[in-house]
Amino acid sequence: MSQHLKTLLSSLNLKEVQKELYKKSFYEFSLDAFKALHNGQELVPNWHIKYLCDRLQKEAYRIVENKERNKHLLINVPPRTLKSELVNVFFSVYCWILKDSIQFISSSYSASLSITLSTQARRLLESDWFREYFPDIELSKDENTKSRYTNTNSGLRYSTSTGGTVTGMGADIIVIDDPQNPQLARSDVERENANRFFNETLRSRLNNPDKGVFIVIMQRLHEQDLTGMLLSKEPENWEHICLPAEVSDLVKPKELKQFYTDGLLFRKRLSKSTLESFKLGLGSYGYSGQYSQIPSPDQGGIFKGDWFNIIKRLPENINSDSLKWDFYLDTAYTNKQENDATAMMCAAFHNNELYIREVKAVRLEFPELIKEIQAFTFSNGYTNRSRIYVEPKASGKSIVQMLKRSTGLNVIEDKPPSQDKVSRASSISAFVESGRVNLLDGRYIDSFLNELKAFPNGSHDDQVDTLVMAIDRNTNRRKKVRAIA
Repeated sequence: MSQHLKTLLSSLNLKEVQKELYKKSFYEFSLDAFKALHNGQELVPNWHIKYLCDRLQKEAYRIVENKERNKHLLINVPPRTLKSELVNVFFSVYCWILKDSIQFISSSYSASLSITLSTQARRLLESDWFREYFPDIELSKDENTKSRYTNTNSGLRYSTSTGGTVTGMGADIIVIDDPQNPQLARSDVERENANRFFNETLRSRLNNPDKGVFIVIMQRLHEQDLTGMLLSKEPENWEHICLPAEVSDLVKPKELKQFYTDGLLFRKRLSKSTLESFKLGLGSYGYSGQYSQIPSPDQGGIFKGDWFNIIKRLPENINSDSLKWDFYLDTAYTNKQENDATAMMCAAFHNNELYIREVKAVRLEFPELIKEIQAFTFSNGYTNRSRIYVEPKASGKSIVQMLKRSTGLNVIEDKPPSQDKVSRASSISAFVESGRVNLLDGRYIDSFLNELKAFPNGSHDDQVDTLVMAIDRNTNRRKKVRAIA
């Protein structure tokens, strides 16, 4: 045998060995796929990349072997950690080298981002590196567009965006990569659209509901973003992997904490100085969601927990009977748990400080709500000097009419707000920060403070509204009256 032939056979054997290595290790495949896409640039290695690769590989093998699914995958990781390329580019191509008939749908918050990721996957399939090892995987000539292409064995890659069309489409693997634009984190409309698109459109698109898999990979933006919705409604159906940029109790699975170096997930790319710059640029809410994987900062954002004074009793120089206890109601018609409640606050304003006696959130239908309002006021020191202010929204107008007609309570329809919720909350934050809000000890405190600290990224904001009403009526509006006088 000639030396040339020996060299050729050796080369062929090495190629086959390398090919098998790629099939057996998605991580090894990703390392070289990254170089192929980035002109030979080496991927910056980190333990979380290997961990995610191994977990995704396990899912790909299960689908190839036609086994039933245990759970769908829900992954929370920060930006700049290779999440989109890994899951939305390399993984779709890797699945085809295991079984080229696998069908893959991917979705992101914008059509342009979805197209970019789809195009990167196609570039990888057409690269010299990939063609060298897997020449049998060929794209169909009659169906090869930026958003949809197939191979010659019926494998499919289809890309869409939140709210996009998937009529008639089905897949074995559906990836939802950042379903909502982080820049619109506070938008109720954007968040609800993303959740609705998953529930009403993507849920029914698995070719086999028992064997196909959803892979959601995203940053946290709100308590009721897609991650929050899935974990609150069906936690048993989702395997949750959470990798914040800095080690915390949110890390899941918990045993992954041991791999953090100096408390950091990815020290080479997300160093302490880099993260500090992101904190300054993004602010507490942006950083908390995108990098800490918690929708609201632990200490709070617009309202911080330590700004409130918790007192066992009123100061000795204040007699409870001498205070005028007023009531502030943010109302709702429903008794459904997922919707905002009717919030009721009892508070008194004295010497430029607010004393809160109780805050209560209830979900009741209209007749029961009327009874509850009366019970709440009378149990919290209502007198003839008291006022009950009701925000004129939802059932507010009807409640004012009913209470005036059937009771002797001093009920006043409050003025409709002229600003959005965040602006109104911000306008009273200085009053709260100066330590002028006192909470009389009671069981309501934890729920009340948790909602305030989570605002505006929390699930509910009805109790926040009552605080805004109380402070605004006793400070901002009073200043306007003095200015006019």
